Amino acid sequence: MAQSYTVKEGDTLYGIAAQFYGDGNEWEKIYQANLEVIGYNPDLIEPGQQLTIPD
Repeated sequence: MAQSYTVKEGDTLYGIAAQFYGDGNEWEKIYQANLEVIGYNPDLIEPGQQLTIPD
């Protein structure tokens, strides 16, 4: 079951992936699941964005 995460100041997709998957290199899985929220630059996540964390 997918989880939800609210981006905080200083977060990166790499860091979020490390937190949820134990491997920051899984960041692209989160990015692909949230393209509509993040847009086309994965480096531009913003505090307050709601991300879906896929299984």
